[in-house]
Amino acid sequence: WLPAFLLSCEANPDVTWLIPTDCEIPADAPDNVIFVESTLGELSRQASDVTGLNIDMQRPYKLNDIRPLFGKIFSEHLQGYDFWGHCDIDVIFGDIRSFITDEILNKHDVISARKNNIAGHFTLYRNTDQINTLYQSHPIYKDAFLNLDSYYFDEVGMTEVIKQKQKDGEDIRVYWPEYLLNFKKPRKKKPSQVPKVLNHWLWKDGKLFELGEDGGEIMYLHFMTWKKTLQHCFVDYNKHPTEFYISYTHISEKKAPLPADFAKIPFARMFPSMYK
Repeated sequence: WLPAFLLSCEANPDVTWLIPTDCEIPADAPDNVIFVESTLGELSRQASDVTGLNIDMQRPYKLNDIRPLFGKIFSEHLQGYDFWGHCDIDVIFGDIRSFITDEILNKHDVISARKNNIAGHFTLYRNTDQINTLYQSHPIYKDAFLNLDSYYFDEVGMTEVIKQKQKDGEDIRVYWPEYLLNFKKPRKKKPSQVPKVLNHWLWKDGKLFELGEDGGEIMYLHFMTWKKTLQHCFVDYNKHPTEFYISYTHISEKKAPLPADFAKIPFARMFPSMYK
């Protein structure tokens, strides 16, 4: 799904993505998506440098725990930026600035796409020393960084930090009044999980829409529950399509009558006329 992800990033020109990776770097990428050659070992050393701890991450998922350190780790890249944040790449973005307006940015220091919780898949932090060191107020932050187990510190730990500071009356201005992902009208139970449906989301001219009677414009789609099924992407980044549909098995420029893995036959061969 990376071509669709990149298209959705490109359509948000006043947001910059920084992606450290030891994977093959795409030959073509938007100007606002910067790939940086790195390794898990190098990121461990950088995390150690800014904390004074001996951090040694053994698996990529452990990166989630050190996300609150990104403001410090990538400080050279963040010069001149008012905010930094973290997100996932199993997402398709809509028009971010339609939802995160100048007014919201000016009045808040922390902005999350989850209601009353920090979201690992989209949270912004004001780029100040006070905010960049918030993680230090959690009593077990050192354990979360040093232990090889996952602490989910980017979400659970930082939510606890912020709620405690609010309880103590500290002036941390937080914006997290509603869910800004997946559904126009968030479901009461598990709003982050998306059902296995076809053609239910449409990306068009940089905006993302949930289709259907209760649908409307949303900020982004996070398809974490589709990682084993969304195995096909029939959009070409280099051709810059203006719209595409998102289904639980694939992403395509036209509506799909069937899942991409139907009868285990490649979808493009079943319906070649749809992709000319």
